[in-house]
Amino acid sequence: MMSGQVRKWLRQQSEDFYAVGFGALQFIVGAVATLATVTAGMTLGYSAVTLPAMQTADRVSEEQASWIASLSTIATPIGCLLTGVLLDCLGRRRTLMLVNAPAVVGWILIATALHSEPWLLYQVYAGRLLTGVATGMSSSPATVYVSEVADKSLRGMMVTWSSVGISLGILLVYVIGYLFPDNWRLVAGITTCFPVASVIATWFLLPESPVWLVSRGRIEEAQTSMRLIRSVPEDTSLSESLQQELDVALAREDQQDSWKDTLGFLKRPEAYKPLLVMNAFFFFQQFSGIFVVVFYAVSIVQETGSHLDGYLATVLIGVSRLATTVAISVASRRCGRRALCNASGLGMTLSIWALALYLTLAHDGTVSRGMYGWWPITSLVLYILTSTVGFLTLPWAMIGEVFPARIRGPACGVTTCLAYLFSFVTLKLYPEMKLLWGNHGLFTFYTAMALAGTACMYACLPETRGRSLAQIEDHFRGL
Repeated sequence: MMSGQVRKWLRQQSEDFYAVGFGALQFIVGAVATLATVTAGMTLGYSAVTLPAMQTADRVSEEQASWIASLSTIATPIGCLLTGVLLDCLGRRRTLMLVNAPAVVGWILIATALHSEPWLLYQVYAGRLLTGVATGMSSSPATVYVSEVADKSLRGMMVTWSSVGISLGILLVYVIGYLFPDNWRLVAGITTCFPVASVIATWFLLPESPVWLVSRGRIEEAQTSMRLIRSVPEDTSLSESLQQELDVALAREDQQDSWKDTLGFLKRPEAYKPLLVMNAFFFFQQFSGIFVVVFYAVSIVQETGSHLDGYLATVLIGVSRLATTVAISVASRRCGRRALCNASGLGMTLSIWALALYLTLAHDGTVSRGMYGWWPITSLVLYILTSTVGFLTLPWAMIGEVFPARIRGPACGVTTCLAYLFSFVTLKLYPEMKLLWGNHGLFTFYTAMALAGTACMYACLPETRGRSLAQIEDHFRGL
């Protein structure tokens, strides 16, 4: 009885929050929806600050370390595929809560890992697999939800918040790792608190997406949700523009009701074109080495011969990434996607080339490692800064924009699934490619991929800023 009263009171408080104004309402639901991605960011950054301690104190081999780093990404596609189904079957809100369940279990497994082999590795492997599933499940729901509830004047900024959440998560785990460099179990234990907080906030503060409610024929509930999110009083009818958004969603959802129709729809240009573009975007994102730097940050800094402490360097990288992500989130209201992508591609190509040049000169003996300690650190920070401007953040933001409503859930799931498969390949092969080519050859390869990705996106990426979802769909249709 008491718990029911508490829940009713908290619900009332959340409704009071939604009375603060048009933009603030959408910012609140967008921030709550993004909380799940903070845990995903912590999963991505965890290996960077814990593998050195594992290899030193627990005698984890190089091969075992590569599995610890990459296992989360091989499990992530499972979560992505699950999300595609869950988004449509359970709705956006319940999916955003459900994604945290495997994360909590996974982090607890890592935090309580036994000290004796082989059980230590078994628990860490299982924990990384589960947190990887949770990462995959969190990749698209927040972006899809925000793209469906935000006004088009705010959507361009708000769909980047998933990237902000991931950047914040990476920075948080980097900071925790810096504070406790020798206690990777404690780092995992602290991280467990974040998915729990995400579930609580989503349960009490997040209304269901009006678009999903329309797709289930729950029109009155969709109108109520739209009023709540857009701050329209109950005794006031929806404006013509808001009602039109619901009508468009209803018309598009009424066009199909089976998987057979969905597969048939993939033959249309408004379906297969964004699939090709977004998967190409993710391919070049991963094979230009972005996730390698995130997952192996401490080791990479140490191998460059820099005098800067590797853990402190990761914090600097994390701060740079978060600051840039926030700046781009704000700037995206005024800067087009293509401009950000082109600037990002050019900047990351030049910065990763500068690092490859330093490593090549060090390999040839032209300079000694550590002689110009600022050079590799500056190159890495600039690489993170410039990649965050576009290549690191834009694909995650745009998957909620470019796919038609009829296939948005499955298309987002499949696309993020392939993105993390690309990530697994680059992370798992990183030690082998480094051994085969050397660091100088490997980062030269990343330079070439960054340049190729820049050229490809310059030719193919559409502009979505200031366009409604229907207008973006019409663009791919050729209208």
